[in-house]
Amino acid sequence: MLDVLYSSTIPLIALALYWGRKRYINGCRVRVISADAKTSAIVRQTESEGVVTLFDVLRNHCPSLSNPQTAFMVPTPYLPTGLLQTIYATMRVRRHDATSDVVYVRELLEMADGGTVSVDWYGGAGSKGSEGSIGGGPIALVMSGVGGSSQEHHVRALAKALASSGSAFRVAVVNHRGTARTPITSPRPYDSGFTEDFRTTVRHIHATYPHSKLAAIGFSMGANILTKYIGEEGAHCVLACAVAVCCPFNIKVSSAAINESNMLNNHVFQPAVMGTLMRAIKRASHLQVRPEWNLDVPQIHRATRLLELEEQLMVKIGGYRDVNEYYEQSSSVNHVDNIAIPFLAINSLDDRITPPQGIPVEKFAANPNIALALVPHGGHLGFLTGVKPKIWFIRPIEEFVAAILR
Repeated sequence: MLDVLYSSTIPLIALALYWGRKRYINGCRVRVISADAKTSAIVRQTESEGVVTLFDVLRNHCPSLSNPQTAFMVPTPYLPTGLLQTIYATMRVRRHDATSDVVYVRELLEMADGGTVSVDWYGGAGSKGSEGSIGGGPIALVMSGVGGSSQEHHVRALAKALASSGSAFRVAVVNHRGTARTPITSPRPYDSGFTEDFRTTVRHIHATYPHSKLAAIGFSMGANILTKYIGEEGAHCVLACAVAVCCPFNIKVSSAAINESNMLNNHVFQPAVMGTLMRAIKRASHLQVRPEWNLDVPQIHRATRLLELEEQLMVKIGGYRDVNEYYEQSSSVNHVDNIAIPFLAINSLDDRITPPQGIPVEKFAANPNIALALVPHGGHLGFLTGVKPKIWFIRPIEEFVAAILR
């Protein structure tokens, strides 16, 4: 009797596990929001392809986003939630492996106010940022989030993937002021909505390599700066396309999430970000600040939360009335309607740093130049899939920029 019961129970358990797993995988399907086939913007028109729209690019050249068989972001089995994905990605941010073993060549750029931005170049014959060192191949500009730099694992992994792809991109990672050991030559810091440094960098690279098509990829706060910049430039934007990963869009929503007291913020995100920012502030202590900024320097040095730096530093230096005006003026959501180049945003619905409440979903259906890819489980800059975790968003980025620039 027990043998019969055992033999009949095992298949039922196996069947239940199979259907449960299948249902879970179906729940990991990527959802893409964009204009439909009739209203989507024209990307190019050639004799061989005819008219190609953004809708066509997504449907025919981005299988990781649109193919019914492959458009899934199934999390690593032991990292099934956004919280675990974010913690794992944050803890491994300095990891070096075969997918991210890159060696950069650095270029320093002086900004209008005397500040310095560094550009770390990788890929291409010669791999130098000097004029004439490389021909007219495509260039991908990459910009990290707050406290991030060219040394982050996902940035290095993307750089290597793009340089090794069929398009053989040269990658130019734009480091914010004071990050990645960039010399600090101005008391003005970067912030969530400060686009002038990136604008100056784009102009420099475009002028130096006028025959190269330019793509740009931004992560987190860097994605907000990139999105805001593209909207500000409108039809005059010299970038051929752009991708924003984990873009906050609405800085007020994101800031509220970041400054909430919880395990992720108190023990992982805030310490990681504040550690980098406070080291930069100490490195800038030799610089003379402007009296009109009315900075409380001792209070700044005592800051332990990002909100304190925003109130004491970004608001005062930027000339904002208060932190709410800073959030409003810095949010890229105000510029999404003006984007006039092919643009892809990739966000996760369980991102606790840039929560989905801040994503202007309706705008992606209205603007024919933009598309939004949503995954259920990716966390903040995690998107880790496979038993041995690998970064999922690298593939759709490769597919999209290659298809636009072909």
